[in-house]
Parts: sequence; C-alpha cells; structure tokens
Amino acid sequence: MHAPASALSRPGASGFTLIELLVALALMGLAASLLLAGLRMAGLIALHERTRASGLDEIIAAQRTLRTAIERLRPAVRVDTARPVIEFRGSDAVLSYVAPPPDRDAPDALARFRLARAAAGDLVLYAASTRKARIDTRGYDLTGWTPTTLLRGTASLSISYRGAPPAGGERAWLNRWWDRTSPPELIRIRVEFPAGDRRQWPDLLIRPHATTGTCLADPVTSGCGAGQ
Repeated sequence: MHAPASALSRPGASGFTLIELLVALALMGLAASLLLAGLRMAGLIALHERTRASGLDEIIAAQRTLRTAIERLRPAVRVDTARPVIEFRGSDAVLSYVAPPPDRDAPDALARFRLARAAAGDLVLYAASTRKARIDTRGYDLTGWTPTTLLRGTASLSISYRGAPPAGGERAWLNRWWDRTSPPELIRIRVEFPAGDRRQWPDLLIRPHATTGTCLADPVTSGCGAGQ
C-alpha cells in the first residue's frame, strides 16, 4: 500500500498556503502604512510645537499683515503744503502712510496707518479713517486711532527706506523719508527681541505697488479723486 499523502501534497493545500501568504503580506503592508502615517503625524505635531514655541506663527502673521497693508499704500497728496508732497512720513521708529482699509465693502476708501512700537514693547499698527476729524496726523498723539497689536514683547523696531537722498545722489538705505513727492522704492522693517527670546524676525522688505504718481484724496468719498 502507498503511504498517505502529506498535508502539503494534498490537492488544494498549496492554494490555501498562497492565499494565507497574500493575506499576511497585505496585513503587513497595512500595518506599515499605519505606522508611517503615525510617524508622519507625530513629526507634524512636533514641528507645530517647535514652531509655536519659537513664535514663528505670529511672526509670519505679522509680516503678512504689514506686507499686505504697505504694498497697497497710496501716494495721496497733502493739501497743506506749498509743493505737492505725499502723505507719507517715515522715520527709523515710526511709519505713517495712507492706504485702502482692509474692508472689502469699501475698496475705494482711504485710511491713515501708523506703524510704531509702544512703550510696553508691543508692535502696533494704528489706523484711522481719512474722514475722521480731530486726530493728530503728523505728531505722536494717537487719540482716535484704532490699534492692532501685531507682536508683543519686542526690544526694538528699525525702519529704513530705499531711494535717493533729498539732495540727490546714489540710492541708499535712509532712516528718514519725509515730505517727498513719491514713496520709497523699498521699505525694510527690522524687529529685535530681548535676550533669551527664541523668536527671530527675518528682515521684511516691502516694495510699494505705487512708487510714482499722486493721489488727490476726495473729501467726500475718502478715496482717490483726480490726479491718481
């Protein structure tokens, strides 16, 4: 008599083994995918925590706000001067300019903005409608202005302006842009933090879209009238 066939040589035994192998491989692949997804998620969470700890999120938001606001500045002509100078006054610590407000319902209106560092160390962008009366447009009185705090706990603010000096000559970085007929070609904003603060502010370079021309502020609409 012949010996009974082993379990491996029985009909269909090899087929079941192959199916089991394929199922095992599929389960291993699924487990590997889940493991990689978990590691990726853990990496993203760790990156987010490091980003939050370094204050990168708030710095990105502050720079985005400033870039959007300053790029849209308008060379509005002042009416209280003998020659046509624009409403743009910049020093190394304060920047004042005119631009459309971030209000989609009033795209043609104009507002005054002032970037400065408060005594407590906050980086603040102030705003006031050009229609608002009894506000100090050239001094340092901020009564009637609406503040938006961009950053807290800064150590210093430094603003520079790229262009030709008032007396003429080669273009350079200047710490003052005052009573000019056009905005500067570039504006550089630097912010420093106290020692031990992990936050870092990359130099913010902004090119105003309107570097030439003038805008006559309409007293009725607060927008640009003739001469834009």
